[in-house]
Amino acid sequence: MNNSATVVILAGGQSKRMQVQNKAIILFEGKPLIAHVIDRMKIQAKYTVINTHRNQKDYEIFHLPLIDDISDIQEGPLLGILTSLQAIKTDWIQFVPCDTPSLPSNLIAILMKAVESEKTLVAVPETSDGLQSSCLLCHSSTLNNLQIFFNQGGRKIEDWIRQLPFSIVPFNDESQFLNVNTQEELKKAYS
Repeated sequence: MNNSATVVILAGGQSKRMQVQNKAIILFEGKPLIAHVIDRMKIQAKYTVINTHRNQKDYEIFHLPLIDDISDIQEGPLLGILTSLQAIKTDWIQFVPCDTPSLPSNLIAILMKAVESEKTLVAVPETSDGLQSSCLLCHSSTLNNLQIFFNQGGRKIEDWIRQLPFSIVPFNDESQFLNVNTQEELKKAYS
C-alpha cells in the first residue's frame, strides 16, 4: 500500500453513451461499476476519494470523501483532475475512471516505479489500444501547469501530459483498462 498517493476516482461524467443518469452506479456482477474500482484501488493507496460533478448523493453510500468539480459547466475529466489537484495534499495522485472495473491490482506500484526510475512527474499506462490517459499517476506539482493549460482552453488529458516530463508504461492486458461507456461494452466486460 502506498502512503504517498491518493486515488481519485473520476465520476463526474454525463454518461451520454450509456443513456443513463449515472453509469458509475450501473450494476456489474451484482454491484455498481464504481464499487469494483473502489475495491481494486483501496488496497493500493491509503487514501481514496471520488471526484463528482453535482451528483454527490449518488456516492454517499460508499462513505468516501467527495470532491465536487469547481465549475458548474461540464468540462470533461480534465476539470476533475484540476479540481482534485487543488484539493489533495499528498505528493502523488492516481486518477482512474469510475467505469473501469478490472484495473490492475498493482497499478500504482508499477506507475510509481516508472516515475521514480525515469524521474518524471506523470506516468500513463499504454496498451495495444493506446494510452490510457485517464489512468494517470501524477505529482501534485503539476497543478500550476494544468491550471495554465486549462485556462488557455485545453481539455484533453493527453495534450496536457505531453507538455510534462512523463513516462509511458506498457501493460499487456488491455481488458484491465476496459472502459464501460455503452451497453455493448458492459456486455463485453462480462466476457
